[in-house]
Amino acid sequence: MEGVSFVVPVHNGAAWIRDVLEAILAQADGRPIEVVVVDDGSCDESADILRRLAERWPLRIIAGEGRGAAAAINTGVRAARFPLICQVDQDVVVQAGWMQRLVAEFADPAVAAAQGYYVSDPRATLCARAMSLDLEQRYAAIPGRETDQVCTGNAAYRAEALRQVGLFDEAFGYGYDNDLSYRLVQAGYRLTFCRTARSVHRWREGLAGYVVQQYGFGYGRIDLVAKHPGRFHGDSVSRAGMMSHPVLMSIAVAGLALAAAMAAIGGPWRVVAAGAAAVIAALAIERGAAGIAALRRFGTLTPLVFPALHLARDLAWVTAIAMWLARRLCGRPSKPSHSMRPRAASAPQELPALDAPAYASAPNRPAM
Repeated sequence: MEGVSFVVPVHNGAAWIRDVLEAILAQADGRPIEVVVVDDGSCDESADILRRLAERWPLRIIAGEGRGAAAAINTGVRAARFPLICQVDQDVVVQAGWMQRLVAEFADPAVAAAQGYYVSDPRATLCARAMSLDLEQRYAAIPGRETDQVCTGNAAYRAEALRQVGLFDEAFGYGYDNDLSYRLVQAGYRLTFCRTARSVHRWREGLAGYVVQQYGFGYGRIDLVAKHPGRFHGDSVSRAGMMSHPVLMSIAVAGLALAAAMAAIGGPWRVVAAGAAAVIAALAIERGAAGIAALRRFGTLTPLVFPALHLARDLAWVTAIAMWLARRLCGRPSKPSHSMRPRAASAPQELPALDAPAYASAPNRPAM
């Protein structure tokens, strides 16, 4: 069996990193594996936790340069020893059999990358549950196993293919996985979606966390379209309907601003305001229909918040578009930090099992 390298970038990941690494080590199935953790300048207790875990568990800890997630992943990829690379984020807990199912996708030499499936965590807060269910609903729209976009954090890559296309573009914050996927497709590789390789993503909690993350997604998408203009319509994970929302919301916001200006000078503002309100109402109705469809699919009331939450998402994307354009007009190029704002320093996990970790003495543990 081919060896597998796990690459885990960490920045302020103290809250979840022990669970993440424990789930990765539980994937061991007899093949050679290694776990490469890149600590990218954390300012919480991540470094201390990783040091303590590495004393007991077979981990390779590498110091990153603090240049963002794409650069941290590239550091791990360059250090990886094996031909298949599983990339797992610091807040993604893979489930049993995840590695075996994804690695099986590479039996076809034309496959360069395979994505796993994020399942919703019923214990998460409302916004995090809604975000996860929205993603699951978009997954359901992907026909079969073929995809044109593989999301990092829950994916496996052929190392040779990564090196052929030049690894991840370190200029990106959010969007570096889309960019890499598009370049792999352009190079003639296949990308697959494996629904049985499942994991749980610890999304940012609360409305503020949701809006901040959506702002980043929107900003990253503009960076992406600037590099790949032909992808303005989205991809298999984020389809044209989703991409049209911020455009229509931008028109509505501009209409409301125009109506306010017209009202100030005594112009016919009501017609313009009514048109803008109609656009917003249409967006809310479309999201309401999507929420009802998700309720029927998943059997939970959580998707009924889609209209309000996704209108907030649209406004966050509109703000991101405005900021992106303002920076471009001022001659300021995009930086990873413009879209991907790191999590705040988090409280560390308790580490009660460090004195007797299962992996330190497992008789059949593969070489790391």
